[in-house]
Amino acid sequence: ADFLKGLPVYNKSNFSRFHADSVCKASNRRPSVYLPTREYPSEQNQEQVEAEGESSAPPRKVARTDSPDMPEDT
Repeated sequence: ADFLKGLPVYNKSNFSRFHADSVCKASNRRPSVYLPTREYPSEQNQEQVEAEGESSAPPRKVARTDSPDMPEDT
């Protein structure tokens, strides 16, 4: 809290709120960011699967299940 004293606007409650909000939002945002990623992972998964699974051969299966099947089915 020492470095806060040098700031032009010194408001302990304001900074404590901002800090608490940042931590809470960061914790809350992480899961909410992962959830939407599951809805349409076509971009990320397809690229990863195409690159990693090209030799294995499951890229089309993952892309087919994740991209069109998931959103359309839901």
